[in-house]
Amino acid sequence: RSIQSLLIVTMSLFRSSILLRVPSLICPRIGRNNRLFATKPSTNQHLLSVAPMMDYTDRHQRHLQRLLSKESVLYTEMVTSMAMMRSGDAERFLRADLETEHPLVLQLGGNDPAEIKEASKLAITYGYNEVNLNIGCPSEKVSGAGCFGAVLYLNPPLVTELALAVYEATQKPATIKCRIGVNDHESYEELCNFIRLVSEVGKVEHFIIHARIAVLGKKFTPKDNRSIPPLKYDVVYSLTKDFPHLKFTLNGGVRSLAEVQTLLSDHPNLHGVMVGRAVVDNPFEWSRADSLLYQKNDPGLSRLEVLTQYAKYCAKEQESSGTRFTRTLLKPIHHLFHSQPQCKAFKQSLNNGVVAKLSAYDVIMRAAEIGSSSNANYVELCEPDETQEKVQEVQQQ
Repeated sequence: RSIQSLLIVTMSLFRSSILLRVPSLICPRIGRNNRLFATKPSTNQHLLSVAPMMDYTDRHQRHLQRLLSKESVLYTEMVTSMAMMRSGDAERFLRADLETEHPLVLQLGGNDPAEIKEASKLAITYGYNEVNLNIGCPSEKVSGAGCFGAVLYLNPPLVTELALAVYEATQKPATIKCRIGVNDHESYEELCNFIRLVSEVGKVEHFIIHARIAVLGKKFTPKDNRSIPPLKYDVVYSLTKDFPHLKFTLNGGVRSLAEVQTLLSDHPNLHGVMVGRAVVDNPFEWSRADSLLYQKNDPGLSRLEVLTQYAKYCAKEQESSGTRFTRTLLKPIHHLFHSQPQCKAFKQSLNNGVVAKLSAYDVIMRAAEIGSSSNANYVELCEPDETQEKVQEVQQQ
């Protein structure tokens, strides 16, 4: 019996050893490159965040994003502290749906610590989860005439003052979004000095790093700065190792949810990944983020269900505002059928509805009929109906 018991114990220990070394035997969804598929839900909401983008990440786009993902972190467009504090109308800049948009981060741009402090106080009263400082925008309007954005990277002491202003106003550390360098100031040593000063003195704990340098000056447009300077992910990986007590989110060039999974799996020191234009260009790509990244239930809506929910939102918006800003409301859903056979017909239907001056709700519900067909040459687009007659009438005026 003692020998038999010993054999049983030995085999049990051997089996446990194998399972520990090959986690996919415990759970098929956990493997060498699938750290994110652990069964325990993640408490780190920054695994996926949607970048602040001017003219895109307004509250309408954020509402659409929340129909697709409840867990990912959303950012506002950049709001300048000067515009907010001197306009006398903070509501216009800070309005958000507290019930649906969280977790939500306000991105501030500016170079005046006093204004940043007052703007941050307002952000807290409006329920924002965090305040992020824009130290990465390379546009001439911002970094040139405005003297903030990416140009502030060259002035770490001022960035520290701005970060402290946020902390004093909110009792929460500011987060920083920056690049890995500016113009010829692109050495890793300079980047580390920036990170060290801003974190130690400015109390910043989380940096969102766009893994390119910023090229300032009129020769480079913002679009150029998003594509021409080469991506250097290795720089961000090095930061995670050299500053293990800080959090780093990687930004730049990520186009799919699968890429996010791979980055986080292969580089476990990363705090998260921020995605920008890819969310605008293909919003439905991110509809499984909650289950694949956070181990929580996805909203689970089909494209057509998303359209129906968003149409109802638009109806409420137009009713409450008393205006017909239809094109602005439709902008977030323009690429909802990206790569689908009916994509072109869907976009054309949206445009026809705007020209015909229909309400956003009516435009969306008509386009949804095209979306429900897998035929790219859906007949409604070709045959003259009430919508097409209105289009022709307007065009003849």
